[in-house]
Amino acid sequence: MYGTGMLQSPKLKYLILLPALLLLFLVSISSARAERPFPKPKGLVNDFANVIPPAYKQKIAAVTGALLQQTGIPVVVVTMPDIGGAEYNDYANRLYKAWGIGKKGEDKGVLIFVTMKERKMRIETGYGVEGILPDGLVGEIRDRYMTPYLKQNKFGEGLLAGASAVAQVIAKASGIELSGQMPQKAAQKQSGFSFLPILIILIIVMLISKRRGGSWFFFLALLFGLGGGGGRGSGYSSG
Repeated sequence: MYGTGMLQSPKLKYLILLPALLLLFLVSISSARAERPFPKPKGLVNDFANVIPPAYKQKIAAVTGALLQQTGIPVVVVTMPDIGGAEYNDYANRLYKAWGIGKKGEDKGVLIFVTMKERKMRIETGYGVEGILPDGLVGEIRDRYMTPYLKQNKFGEGLLAGASAVAQVIAKASGIELSGQMPQKAAQKQSGFSFLPILIILIIVMLISKRRGGSWFFFLALLFGLGGGGGRGSGYSSG
């Protein structure tokens, strides 16, 4: 009875929980310290990773500066060497808020964010521009204008193309014209993919299903299922 009473003692329970709570506290502190703190903004182009050549910095600043002057909507470009293991979507979202991008009460602004070590990028938009920059369009700008360049480590080209594409969309919606045209979509590398093996497999599956009285539609749906092309953030791999 004495031993049972000791196990049920509140003091003993607290002593058992204390090391676990202390460990959890130390882990949370370690995680907080690992995350790179937000730097101070330097303007519309913030190349903290030093990956944008000077000529491209000037071009990006010219496009985004003209848009800001005529519409009051900032498009801010940020590169970071790393974010200390933080989740990149959350980090970009909090950075957007911490810097106060977009006028208070209107929330019209765009953050184009790239982190080098994690090889991640995100286009963060304020609520005030989500109507003209929905997820699908943002995903298209990211995938067709930026990611192919980023995969080749051509950060100047990719960020200029992305910022220009975003600026042109906002300008058109605002009823103004910016100097310059919509940037060209980046050339995609040919993968050498052949449709013939899939066609052969599909014919074989159809024949087998027909003999067994089954349906091949489910397999077809899995093989050619539609995938969402939207989204604001993604990873990219080196070319």
